[in-house]
Amino acid sequence: MNQLVSTVVLLVSLSLSAHAIEPKKILKTGANSATVRIETEEKDGTQVAAYIDASEMPEFIQIMLQDPTSELSKIKHELEMENCQETSTTPDGYIPQCGAVEWTDLVQTSFGRGGWMSAGAAYTLFVGFRFDGTGRFFESTHMVVLSESAEAVVDSDMNYTGFITKDLRLEKAERLPLSYHDKR
Repeated sequence: MNQLVSTVVLLVSLSLSAHAIEPKKILKTGANSATVRIETEEKDGTQVAAYIDASEMPEFIQIMLQDPTSELSKIKHELEMENCQETSTTPDGYIPQCGAVEWTDLVQTSFGRGGWMSAGAAYTLFVGFRFDGTGRFFESTHMVVLSESAEAVVDSDMNYTGFITKDLRLEKAERLPLSYHDKR
């Protein structure tokens, strides 16, 4: 009986793993959007939901931070000016004797799937400023919602082609009420 249970658990875990053949390359499509084309190991079919994993989000965040017209870059600039009256010039974003803009880890706040060939999710993170000094005080001032949606690429007969297209977007960026700077 234990061997049967172990075999079933192994088969289920193997069937839930999804792997891309080649490294995924993110193509920027706008200041707050990007797309990823994924070639999968599976060629006869796949479960697109297995590729909804936020794995491209760290790189997508960096792409947006490098574009001065993106919402995330604008927030970073705004917080640096509010807190330090200057912007960072170092790769880590640290401003000496002041601090740095930071963000929290992503939290998945929604998920959905449309059968085998489509799925998506939204993630929320908070952006704020970590002040230099003995207290190392951090205050979240903005909530940012990022999303990923994926579709299986099919041919004219609706047969799976071995590729998935994933769209990444910044959906919303809002200043939180009652932050320190709003009280002044």
